[in-house]
Amino acid sequence: MLIVFLGDSITEGLGVIRSNTNYANLLQAQLKSLLSHPVEIMNFGSSAMQVNESRAKYEQRIVELQPDLVVFAHGITESIVREQKQYLKWLPKRWRRPGWMDPRPYYSTRTTRRLMEKLESALRWRVKVTLIKTFGGRPWMSLEEFRQHTLELMLNILNNSPRTKVVLLTPSDIEEKYFPGSRESMKKYRGILHDICANSKDSNRIFLCDTSQALNKWSDYLEDRFHPNELGHSKIAKSLLSTIREHSLAEQPLMREVQR
Repeated sequence: MLIVFLGDSITEGLGVIRSNTNYANLLQAQLKSLLSHPVEIMNFGSSAMQVNESRAKYEQRIVELQPDLVVFAHGITESIVREQKQYLKWLPKRWRRPGWMDPRPYYSTRTTRRLMEKLESALRWRVKVTLIKTFGGRPWMSLEEFRQHTLELMLNILNNSPRTKVVLLTPSDIEEKYFPGSRESMKKYRGILHDICANSKDSNRIFLCDTSQALNKWSDYLEDRFHPNELGHSKIAKSLLSTIREHSLAEQPLMREVQR
C-alpha cells in the first residue's frame, strides 16, 4: 500500500521531525501493525508549500506513482491572513521571508539563546498583528484560487490514476491572538474541502477527515499555537486511521487492534 501526503510544514512535521512522530509516520506505523502487506509512504509536505506549488512539483509524479491513497492537507498556509508586503520594507530582511513574522513554535534549550529567541518572537508577531490591524491583511492565496487548484488536482488524479483514492484532511485550528482574522478565514477554506467532498460522493473516491475538533486548545500544539506537537500529530493520525477504516480505504480489511 502506497500513501502520498501533500501539505505544508504541519505535514512535513515541523517541531516533531527529530522524534519521527509526524502524523504521516505515525499513520504508517499504525497501518503496518494492522495490515499483512507492506505500507509505504511518500511525504511531499514542505514548509509554506501551497497547493499550486504541490501541483507544479508533484502532480505528474502522483499520476506516475498510482498510489493507493493521497492525503491532501492543503488549506492551512493558503488561508492564514498575512501582513501586506509593502509595509515590510523597513523591517529586518529575514523577517520579510514567508512566515517569518509568525511566533516561534519552539525555543532553544540554552538559556541565553532561548531568552533572545523569545524576545525576538514576541516583538515580530506583535509587529505583524499591528500591521494587519492597521493596514489590513489577506491570505497568500484567494479562496477561488484554492478551489480551482484543488478541483483541478482532484480531477487529474481521478481521471489518470484509477486506483487512487483521496482523503481531504482539513485544517485544525489557530490562535487568533497571534494570527488575527485567520480562524474565520480558515473556516472558509475548510468549507471548500467539505464542498468538494460532498460534490464527489458519487465517485466514492474522495473522502473527508475533519480534524478541526480533534485537537485540544492549546495543549496539543507547539508554542505558536499553530503547529501540532507530538500529541496533536498522534490525534491527527488517529483521525486518519478512523477515516481509512470507516471507508475501507486499505487494500484489505484492517485487522482488529490487539488490546494491551
